[in-house]
Amino acid sequence: MSNSNSLLVVIFFLTIVNGLAQSYPETYCIRFDTDVKGASNPIIINITQKWAPLGANHLFDVINSQFYHVPSAFFRVVPKFVVQFGISGDPAQNKLWDKPIMDDPVLMSNTVGTLSYATAGPNTRTTQLFINYIDNSRLDPLGFAPLGIVTTGLDTANAIFNPTPGSSDGVDQNQYSTKGNPWIRLNYPQINFITKTSITYNCPVPSN
Repeated sequence: MSNSNSLLVVIFFLTIVNGLAQSYPETYCIRFDTDVKGASNPIIINITQKWAPLGANHLFDVINSQFYHVPSAFFRVVPKFVVQFGISGDPAQNKLWDKPIMDDPVLMSNTVGTLSYATAGPNTRTTQLFINYIDNSRLDPLGFAPLGIVTTGLDTANAIFNPTPGSSDGVDQNQYSTKGNPWIRLNYPQINFITKTSITYNCPVPSN
């Protein structure tokens, strides 16, 4: 292939990628209603595409799918560190969304209230997410790329019940992923759930 033809292929590819990026919103908010006792506020997270484009666009697709059509548990709570969620209560949905996406470069820091994907190593992001309870900037060089920040309901996030106070690992994620809500409700009757999920565009834009 000639140099000119190669250049045309590259330009065409970049045009397609740019078009796909533009097909998603530059910013949107996710509203998570919960069953956290005593919490009057939902957790609302402002997602900013430019912070982590691949992650933001992927999450937009997840939220608009049937992934959260049943309650989803907050299955890992580590006080003064993070709260983790993003396993569907429906095992079929976990199978459907188990294909990982590529990593985004870390452009923002894991400060208080930011949202990042949980990973099992490079390029392993699927659906699991965590909210930073504190400034966890030490996670930045490990490749955790924030894609949003809590604008409402950080108090709710901090009040989420810890189902495994004796372990920072949380519940058995494989068991929950494959057996769903019947299993987790039986074994952790006090566990908190995301009860409803929706997207809104009428949300504040982070100043940074």
